[in-house]
Amino acid sequence: MQVDTAKLENIPKNSYLVVHKDLDNEDHIIKKRPTTGARIVADKFVNDVFSYAPKGMTGSKNSNFYEFLSLGLIPNLVGSASLILISNALNNKFGGRDSLFANMNGRKMAAGVVLYAAGKWLGNKIINKGVKATTGVDMEMPYKKIVHELPDYKGDPDTTSVEFHRVFESTDFPRWDLINKQGEHNNNRYEYYDKMAKKMGYTQELNASDQVVQPKIKEVLVKSTAAKSISSFVWAALGVAIAAQKPFEEFMNFRQKPTFTQAVKELPKQVAVTMKESVKSLAKTKMGKGLMIGAAATSILGIWNASKNFKAPKENKKSTVDYNKSYMEF
Repeated sequence: MQVDTAKLENIPKNSYLVVHKDLDNEDHIIKKRPTTGARIVADKFVNDVFSYAPKGMTGSKNSNFYEFLSLGLIPNLVGSASLILISNALNNKFGGRDSLFANMNGRKMAAGVVLYAAGKWLGNKIINKGVKATTGVDMEMPYKKIVHELPDYKGDPDTTSVEFHRVFESTDFPRWDLINKQGEHNNNRYEYYDKMAKKMGYTQELNASDQVVQPKIKEVLVKSTAAKSISSFVWAALGVAIAAQKPFEEFMNFRQKPTFTQAVKELPKQVAVTMKESVKSLAKTKMGKGLMIGAAATSILGIWNASKNFKAPKENKKSTVDYNKSYMEF
């Protein structure tokens, strides 16, 4: 494939976005923005409902493992909503004090479901951000995969589909080829590795920076994955413990029934106040303090362990050869 060098001049350095139009039909790294993660989740959800599920139910020959995993989003959402509804749907039918206690427990159950998911997400996010800050390894670097499918019928125009993955989602087989491809379009195949080598502490340009950087990145990925497995569940447990506190019994419990608009308007303030009071309440107990310390400790230790030994050995950071000295003495 020939590369139009005139188009390459407009590509920003160190960008995760490959803007060359020739790559529209190839796998390529995409630029990560604050909303990229949410947009990918939304794309998966829409495809789950309108594409992946129908393909699976009809036994499409183009259904694959990525679509199977993506469909896990639906039972997670349906199951969470069911837990909330089961605990709250008929609360007002009990009557008297029974309704009062049912509503209290129902609010706690709803908050527990939400904060469990939020805790797991936060535990993962803290490790990802911390490791990126200390090593420069972005475990969330996204790429778009172009899948060329078999036609479902004669003349089928939709023979390609799009999947969203992460460059480092596999610790055994990271997509080094996409990193190399991006570097080649920026006229330097080793652009990413040179940048990472400097992050590691190498002060001189390496002849084969990829051979030095790749094993270190894989080590970081393995350690980070293990850290997230532990940290995310401790944070999830902390979220459930916060939801179990008394302030959540009164969450969104208005003296006068508000309109939908008023309830939505008051929601951010209600969440902030209730979370603050619940954290204070939990912190008064030994179990609560232990969970808070444990969540923070697993994140800090996980980041520290993942970034440990990432830096280049001191003796390798700079050449010890004195080029001004003559070594050819007779």
